[in-house]
Amino acid sequence: MSSVISVALPVFAIIAAGVLAGRLKLMTAQDSAALNKFVFRFAMPAALFGLTAGTARPGGEDLTILLSYGAASLAVIFGAYLLARPLFSLKPQEAGAHSVASTLGNAVFLGLPIALSVDGWARPFVTLMLVEGTLIVAISSALIAPRNDGASVSALAVSFIAKPIKNPLVIGMGAGFIYSALGFPFSGPGETFFSLLGRAAGPTALFSLGLFLITNPMPPIKSVAGRVGAIAMMKMAVLPAIALSLAIAFGLSDPDYLGALALFVFTPSGVVSFVMASQFGIYKTETAAAVSVTTLLALMSISGVLMLFG
Repeated sequence: MSSVISVALPVFAIIAAGVLAGRLKLMTAQDSAALNKFVFRFAMPAALFGLTAGTARPGGEDLTILLSYGAASLAVIFGAYLLARPLFSLKPQEAGAHSVASTLGNAVFLGLPIALSVDGWARPFVTLMLVEGTLIVAISSALIAPRNDGASVSALAVSFIAKPIKNPLVIGMGAGFIYSALGFPFSGPGETFFSLLGRAAGPTALFSLGLFLITNPMPPIKSVAGRVGAIAMMKMAVLPAIALSLAIAFGLSDPDYLGALALFVFTPSGVVSFVMASQFGIYKTETAAAVSVTTLLALMSISGVLMLFG
């Protein structure tokens, strides 16, 4: 219970502050977009580089959680896609958006600020972000983007690889891992720079999340209840069950790694799923509702994770 009070309460209080700022009209949706850009392009990449550049090289437990989450997320994203098409009579792009919301979590704006607050969780959490930021984001982009029947196989392959590589978060994480693997020292003014800039990521992301939720209110739930319910079931129940079961089956016993994995898979549907759907003008109502509903569910799931593993 002490972990819930010391970690979760301040985290959700910062989100509530963002909600209050939006409710009182002190800040707008445009302000939320600007804060998100700062976090996504500058503060969070700096935090991720600082976390990975000064840590030891990946070990066996890193590989275990990578395999556990990677296999679980692949099963969910393709399973959700294949089930949603006939179940809800969705077009390919709509099913893609549905599967993305069922898999991609709010790791950047909610999960990582919490992981940074718990000793031993940041490193494994960032390792999981690297998998999601490359493999899962690439698959998500392929599933939700319009079909280009005239494109060659090589062009599709280049696009599949290039999109995640251009992601600032992937660049920050990848550069940090390479820096660490080369054995360079990470101290002095360089460490201070990345630490100072990175510290802004957590609270800014949480505040922006609250502001986003209140300035993008939940649409009427009745019209999309079935689809949103299916997304919530896959994201908040099926994905965690598969990932944690695989981790235990693979022999993962480190409580910090188990806690980080549990936190990662129990984060709600990510705002990025709504952003991607909006970009293509499809499934916006469903993804917006899924973000709101699963964020409310995460109040309980994340508190439970902190009580069990924190």
